[in-house]
Amino acid sequence: MNEESSNIYQSLQTEGKIVESVRGSDVFFMEKARNSLKIAKRLEEIQKQEGLNCAMWIINTSYYSMFFAATALLSKRGIKINSDIGIHIKTYHVFNVIFSKKIEKYFLEEYIEAVKEAEELLHLSELKTEEVFKDYKSELGKRKTFTYNLGVSAELNKAQTSLKRALNFMSITESLI
Repeated sequence: MNEESSNIYQSLQTEGKIVESVRGSDVFFMEKARNSLKIAKRLEEIQKQEGLNCAMWIINTSYYSMFFAATALLSKRGIKINSDIGIHIKTYHVFNVIFSKKIEKYFLEEYIEAVKEAEELLHLSELKTEEVFKDYKSELGKRKTFTYNLGVSAELNKAQTSLKRALNFMSITESLI
């Protein structure tokens, strides 16, 4: 977790913007996350098979699978961010505060058999946790760039990176939900 996320989280709490989630919203958002990921995979297939440039849409749907998965996990914890403006970046910061230690624990359990020394294990899990949060924030920025900036076109390799990140993120969130 970083200081910026912590400050934004505390600010949202103070402003009453973090409220109790609606019962069942975790299931609703996880289904949206799974569907978005399936669509991203299908778009990648279409691009490869038909040569149709779907890169921007692969990036968007990959990002949305991550956003919906993060929202599902927050909902599972009883958390809803009550904001119409900046919901994506606020979700990132709240998710970072709530789950940074949980995701680190997931990677500790995941790598415990593969890594023998505790020092190496902690170092790997911390790096992986940082990578997961960095990937989420990167996809947030990439989605904005390729969706709203004129003259910027998405490339297939960037779309494939987005899809790979979304698959990894989904794997982690599925294990936590």
